[in-house]
Amino acid sequence: MIDNVFLSEVVATRLSHDIIGNVGAVANAMELLNDSSADDDNSDVFKILNYSSDVLTKRMKFFRLCFGLNNSSAKLEDIEQIIKDYFTTLGTTKNKIKVDLEISSPQVYKLIMPAAMMMADTLPKGGKIAIKQTEHNLMIAAVSEVPLDENKIKNIDLILEGKEATDNQSVYAPLYYLLNYLEGSRVPLKRLGNSLMIGD
Repeated sequence: MIDNVFLSEVVATRLSHDIIGNVGAVANAMELLNDSSADDDNSDVFKILNYSSDVLTKRMKFFRLCFGLNNSSAKLEDIEQIIKDYFTTLGTTKNKIKVDLEISSPQVYKLIMPAAMMMADTLPKGGKIAIKQTEHNLMIAAVSEVPLDENKIKNIDLILEGKEATDNQSVYAPLYYLLNYLEGSRVPLKRLGNSLMIGD
């Protein structure tokens, strides 16, 4: 059983980590604008503001669905767009992380979103997250031309075995959250190679 205080701590720490860089960029850009004169060329500052606000918007929409209260009115097409938008904010220019979705039910979003977040962390040089819903399970796979991050995989396995991660536990907040969400449901969660499988 995952303690609720621990869960709130690791989730809050992970979300703060994932938005703080862009929040800082917005704050710095605003400071530059406030210190500039009417004659200054602020085009680069506006580029920073536009980029950072776009990233923050996409990530916050994803986090709201993933970790927020259940939204029974969420539509499949909206969920798919939010997931795809979130993944455009990950990786670097050279090492982007793309996403392929094959889901037929909007109700699975609370399961696939934290799993996809977790598996994306195993991609050291970008790649793809493939999410597929079948009749019996959900498969969330990390696909890459290079090996997955062995340390992340090792810690995912430790957590799935009921043990503690050996490095920063907030990194694994999506997995802790998913395990807590599934608790009592008898729905299995396991790792199969480069995938997390939810269901039989």
